[in-house]
Amino acid sequence: MATKKMNAKQWIALLVLTAVSGIHVRAQEITMFPGFWNYQYYEDDTRITTKDLVTLFEKNDESLAHWKKSKTFNTLSGVALGSEIGFLVWELSEYDPYGENDVATSVGFYSSFAIGLTFLILSNNQKKKAILSYNKSLQKPSAFKIGPSRSGLGVVVSF
Repeated sequence: MATKKMNAKQWIALLVLTAVSGIHVRAQEITMFPGFWNYQYYEDDTRITTKDLVTLFEKNDESLAHWKKSKTFNTLSGVALGSEIGFLVWELSEYDPYGENDVATSVGFYSSFAIGLTFLILSNNQKKKAILSYNKSLQKPSAFKIGPSRSGLGVVVSF
């Protein structure tokens, strides 16, 4: 029996098949878009829930740490919002249009607003850092590089 050698078309087909299969093996990146009430998370084109997102973050310690910080800052923002509502009710209950009003309620109202806004911004920054660190962890260096080999330019396997 004669052995059959591969011609140029077969080599090109094999190379294209290998390249296409390598593209589909890569993990999907996460993106975050603002929704009406909360953020919406997508894994490429597929929308995922926050529970699925946390499950993905559990694979990466750095992302999970940023996510936990985000949840802490979000909780602190909610506490500041609650105190802001309390100061607003207090200020409105003691409002006197013809007399002097208490300065402490105004200071409490505006300071709790500033603190709540600061914690909300910090929370959103930590969410972004969690997603960026997760996406960064997906980028694995390839073992195949185009570079010089013994017989000229070609695909080199590096370890």
